[in-house]
Amino acid sequence: MPIDMKLPELGENIEGGDVLRVMVKAGDQIKKDQSVLELETDKATIEVPASSDGVVSDVKVKPGDKVKVGQTILVIEEEAAGVQSAKAEAPAPPKPVPVPAPEPPKAAQPAAEPKRKAEVVELNRSKASPASPAPASAGPAASAALAVDPAAIAAAPSARRLARELGVNISEIHGSS
Repeated sequence: MPIDMKLPELGENIEGGDVLRVMVKAGDQIKKDQSVLELETDKATIEVPASSDGVVSDVKVKPGDKVKVGQTILVIEEEAAGVQSAKAEAPAPPKPVPVPAPEPPKAAQPAAEPKRKAEVVELNRSKASPASPAPASAGPAASAALAVDPAAIAAAPSARRLARELGVNISEIHGSS
């Protein structure tokens, strides 16, 4: 019997969010409380757990979609008791390896957008004090520090969203002191 899995209540005053990553696909066997979706709200990034055991028959959302509490995100086909007990005897499949979230598709942007990115980067560079020399330990270590994974940068979800919308690599942004 198919079950519509709806986006559960996420917390006080949170009405929905943006889908960052879908962790399952049609045909996948899932267990109750297994993470099936990564969602970004204004306050946090949340992994949404499955509401029941079964097989995913349809995924109703994709990365970049905006979803609201109560919206159907998956259709789960519950297994018959006999089939479920037969599968319980078989060895459990290995847990899926997390895959980095793909970049959301960029909408057609006016020609002025790349200029805005360059202006933001230039603005950040101009804020750096050109008169102050680099520390003696800088050099290859400093250039290696610039090659940081954007997911490892500490930033609020709203700041990450703004950086994505502006087309700016968040690891290129330097904070003020």
